[in-house]
Amino acid sequence: MSKTIKKLNEAALENLQTTTWHDEYNKSSYIFVANLNYGMNEGDIAIVFSQYGEIVDVHLVRDKITGKSKGFCFLAYEDQRSTILAVDNFNHAEVCGRLLRVDHVREFKPPKEYLDISPDDPEIFNKLYKPSGPDGKGWGEFRELTQEELNLKAQIEAQQQEINKRNEKIFENMQQIKNMQGIIDEDERWDKMLMVQDEKKELLQKIEALQYFNNKMQKYKQIQEPEKQETNQERLLRLQQKNNKKLLKKNSEERRKEKKIKKDKKDKKTKKNKDKKEMKGKKLKSHQSQQSDKSESESPK
Repeated sequence: MSKTIKKLNEAALENLQTTTWHDEYNKSSYIFVANLNYGMNEGDIAIVFSQYGEIVDVHLVRDKITGKSKGFCFLAYEDQRSTILAVDNFNHAEVCGRLLRVDHVREFKPPKEYLDISPDDPEIFNKLYKPSGPDGKGWGEFRELTQEELNLKAQIEAQQQEINKRNEKIFENMQQIKNMQGIIDEDERWDKMLMVQDEKKELLQKIEALQYFNNKMQKYKQIQEPEKQETNQERLLRLQQKNNKKLLKKNSEERRKEKKIKKDKKDKKTKKNKDKKEMKGKKLKSHQSQQSDKSESESPK
């Protein structure tokens, strides 16, 4: 770790508050890191977290059979105060596309295989828990897989290849089915298009036959009745004459009605005068008869 980073970390540690919730874990220099990218090894983790202090241990938990990372680890700093900076700055930070979860560890317990060692064992020093290195064995050393692990790894890879081949065949079959479906759909589309074209041809043939029949009928009429053909002017004159006849007929009917009304009025008048004359004649006769009767009565006997 460079001197400038050390100075910055020391300045940050000096500025820490005297009493914080971190004080509960002041006796442990380990932190817990979860949700790691599965492609990161101990060396990658040490590079990322070393910016807040000198690291003395990275215990990345791995699968016992395959040796693959399980995505979480326990990390120890040389200075316990570095755990405060790591927790404050790396919790919910994104590293390699994943959000980390970083917290204090109250009491770090080594794996079970290290807890069952007898104190009387002569090789106790070699069997004690030691800080893990880049590939989980020791600082500066790489973990080598055993023959059994290599065989198991080869079997797993062979199974994965078979699964991939099977998936590829399934995908090819699905593609063939889709292509066949596409061909069937295309054939149906062409059949529909041809049917529509045939219907259009039939309609056009019917229209042509009707037009041919109409042309023949017009020619026949022209031959049979040439004198009946008339121009637009003749037609206008004929219509005008027809309208004039209608007007004359209407006027004559109105005149006839007027004459009838006048005649009726005249007849009524003459009848009235005749009745008056008859009444006068009757009155005169009655008067004369009365006078004659008087004269006869007055004459001497």
